[in-house]
Amino acid sequence: METNNKKESFRGNLISTEFCKRFKDSKFFKDLYSKHLNELIIGVRDGYINLYYNCDSIAKISATSETLKAEINEYYAGQKSLSEDELLEAYEQIKIQSDNHASKVRGKVIDKSEKQAQERLFIDNNNNSNSNWYCIDVEYTKSLAQKDTPEPWRFDIIAITKEAPFRVALIELKYGSGAIGGNCGIRKHIKDYVSFHSANSFNILKPEIVSIIQGLKNLGVAVPKSLGNISVEDLAPVPEYYFITLNNNPKTPKASTPQMTMGGYLLGKDKWNSRKASSELNKEGDIYELSKKAPGFKPVFLFSPARLPEIGITDILDFRFYTEGEY
Repeated sequence: METNNKKESFRGNLISTEFCKRFKDSKFFKDLYSKHLNELIIGVRDGYINLYYNCDSIAKISATSETLKAEINEYYAGQKSLSEDELLEAYEQIKIQSDNHASKVRGKVIDKSEKQAQERLFIDNNNNSNSNWYCIDVEYTKSLAQKDTPEPWRFDIIAITKEAPFRVALIELKYGSGAIGGNCGIRKHIKDYVSFHSANSFNILKPEIVSIIQGLKNLGVAVPKSLGNISVEDLAPVPEYYFITLNNNPKTPKASTPQMTMGGYLLGKDKWNSRKASSELNKEGDIYELSKKAPGFKPVFLFSPARLPEIGITDILDFRFYTEGEY
């Protein structure tokens, strides 16, 4: 379903009922996903689904294929397309490859721990029936929606409350001090969120959230019953913005904690006990300056010393698990 060769906006609309039935009857669902709920996530995409391990896409299963096959990066399994049986046979090796894979951004190696922590937060929350929130997507980027380039905003995790009024949380995750500075650091994320908020882009995102939830339900994911028939009108009018930092510990006894470092990038010297202000802050201003054109934008910063392998946070936005960075 394409318009002017541009992707349609709503992801769940491209996942047909027939495809969902085929997927639920397949070994991809019965013998892989259903038996590894503690380590796999389903992502609804444009006409296909992603299976995520470590928040790495380890299988792209298309709704348009005559037979269900998994497209996969050759790095993980030595070939680009796997049948149901082949993926099951290769699964343990794929996990090893994913655990050992070091991704790069602009030539810089990115610590795998952040994606592994992201997976644990998502899965441990959704496995807890008493959590107030349900996570619906990871590694979210907007569909093209008749544009030549994607929207600049992206979210590590999207979550929604299980009870009305249905609040939506847009979450950026940091793990330790490694990804706070630089071109893809905390200031870049704040700017992207400010752009999203000031342009009222939540109105674009809301129908896609509804379509993703419907797609997950149709694919056999255990979506809470309260979300089963949700509509755009049921969603809160504005989203909530969260920046969660795990492993908020200094690398050495005398080093700064991630919160202290972040304070220097967003608030200035001595804020959150930061030891200095970053050069970017001195040049562009603090978080108040960055967000002054976005009335009502008030991100929440949460910090926890919890670290891998067991994060232990079973309600993703329960403040009892965190210390809030007030500003």
